[in-house]
Amino acid sequence: MHTATVPMATAFDHATRSRRRSESLLVELDLDGARGWGEGAPRGYVTGETLEGAAASVRACDPAALAGRIDWASFDGAVASIAALSPAVLGPSALPPSALACGPSAAAALEIALLDAVSRHFGRPLVDVLDVPDVRDVPKRPAGVPRAGAAAVSLVVHLSRDVTAALEELTPEARAALRHVKIKVADPDAAVERLRRARELLGPDTGISLDVNGGWSPGDAERIADDLAGVAWIEEPLAARSWAELARLRRRTGLPVMLDESCTGPADLRAAVETGAASHVNVRLSKCGGVFAAARLASLAHELGVGCQLGVHVAEVGPLWAAGRALATGWGPWRTVEAGRGDEWFPEPLTRPAFAVDRTAHRVLSLSGPGTGVEPTEELLRHTRCLATWRPDTGWRTT
Repeated sequence: MHTATVPMATAFDHATRSRRRSESLLVELDLDGARGWGEGAPRGYVTGETLEGAAASVRACDPAALAGRIDWASFDGAVASIAALSPAVLGPSALPPSALACGPSAAAALEIALLDAVSRHFGRPLVDVLDVPDVRDVPKRPAGVPRAGAAAVSLVVHLSRDVTAALEELTPEARAALRHVKIKVADPDAAVERLRRARELLGPDTGISLDVNGGWSPGDAERIADDLAGVAWIEEPLAARSWAELARLRRRTGLPVMLDESCTGPADLRAAVETGAASHVNVRLSKCGGVFAAARLASLAHELGVGCQLGVHVAEVGPLWAAGRALATGWGPWRTVEAGRGDEWFPEPLTRPAFAVDRTAHRVLSLSGPGTGVEPTEELLRHTRCLATWRPDTGWRTT
């Protein structure tokens, strides 16, 4: 088990945070020589987790007990048994009361490591886990329908970037290819201006959303609602889980609302739908607890008539964005897909193959090879710190 803190070449700013380095938990797992890597991105403002708490969550788990719950005889059997692991095994219920807040990112790191190792062991790409018949609550592709192999991705303009400059630096061809632009905003009046500038440069077929990160009051949002008409959605406009206020905002203004910090699982989504608080949800692997938890949340949203964005956490270092790439290109009723900007934040590649996005066509391709399709580079390993190692004969040992 490792932590990865990698300096970012450029900061990423939004209304409540400015990030200048990665903070990831990495789990490394050896399965008969097949090495799997998993990653979680603990974010206190989203799930209440810290990097230290997520590491404590992993160390509180018993790998021998996990192994005993998995059918290792076949790919389908192993994947189905990993998918069937309850939150009590991979999540916070298995932890001491003092660690109850430290669940989803630790679960994501464990699950992705398990799926990566199993997929490599059987020579299968990670995306194949979504087609295993006995995995419940994850819809399968209809027979004869091929995987997309590629996914269109949105452009995200963070708070410290001028919207006009960010769009004008694109070639006319690249700007015309944009299907969605997400603009980080804070001050309500400045948000209206940022939206106006984007509309001047983008065609009518390009959707625009504003991401507030919970920074507005209900009064702020209602005051400028008329100026926001026509946006694809407003992401997390008010304080997290303020269901009544969000529902009132939607009724009074007609604005579509996307949840992010407010929704980490099915209970949040059902509460939002029951109150009329949201029309969309941002699904992110780490905040949800892994590949299957994210897919199940997206599936539930689809059933409830809620649109889904497949999002990323800023500064994912490898296994997380690679697992997200599998969901983006192989499955999902996504309205938009985010890819991040790892090639700009980390000039030295952290994985082989390196993070890559086609920024002219604004799309990403599926990753080839077994497992997630990526391996850590020396640059990533140089910025990791091994916290503890588990072996069958010794148990957990602090490094």
